[in-house]
Amino acid sequence: MKKQRGFTLMELLVTITILVILAGLIVGATSFAKRRLASVNELSAARNLMIAYHQYAGDHSGKLLEGYKTDQETTGPDGEYLHFPMNARYPWRLMPYLGDPRETLTVNGNRNAWDAADPIYQVSVMPNLGINAVLVGGHYGSASPLPPTKRFTDAYGKFYVSHAHEVHDPSNLIVFASARQSENERGYFEVRPPKLTQTLWSSEEFDEDHPAKEHGFVDFRHGGKAVVAKFDGSAALMTEDEMRDMRMWSNQAAIMNLADYTIRKADTP
Repeated sequence: MKKQRGFTLMELLVTITILVILAGLIVGATSFAKRRLASVNELSAARNLMIAYHQYAGDHSGKLLEGYKTDQETTGPDGEYLHFPMNARYPWRLMPYLGDPRETLTVNGNRNAWDAADPIYQVSVMPNLGINAVLVGGHYGSASPLPPTKRFTDAYGKFYVSHAHEVHDPSNLIVFASARQSENERGYFEVRPPKLTQTLWSSEEFDEDHPAKEHGFVDFRHGGKAVVAKFDGSAALMTEDEMRDMRMWSNQAAIMNLADYTIRKADTP
């Protein structure tokens, strides 16, 4: 009888190496598919959000939703009055245009929001997409870096856009963008531009381990890109370099065609 030949050590090592490579490819492909699905879902949510945003403006004679407003009469899923700060943030004020909140859950498709201990609060504070509150609609809160009060508009002119007809370049103006609250918490109700009266963003490249405020709470979580919803209703993925262009954030920057625009006092050249 012929003696059966077993695998040599070298053959076993080659086989194991091939299996490890294949496993790595499968895991990598699965991870890529999950990331791709997340970006597709968020792009879809961004477009739906803009439909609701324009419906709100249509019902208010073209006046845009304030990015943050403390004295709004806002109701929750059962018609209950929501107190500050839930009433001030955009999600619950825009929710009537998004349908049943228990179906939409949040404006961002975060299906776990209602599993939280305080879902109404979580929906208000941690939507995936934050609003460009200071420059679109206006941030009227006490923590605003530039509130749209008479004092500031007298000093800086009309630095924010408040009505639909004022928008100079609707295909580029950012209304919402992927946001994060901290290094470990995805989602936040607002995003802030690279510059206002001074530079806000760090000159360093985005790092998810750094404080969220270093890049205006914008989260480049989709392979180094953020989902952006623009005033014309479109949604796209944008890189950090692209989003450093102030013409994307500021109506005045777009009018003046200044990518490095900084808000200056009205009498400053």
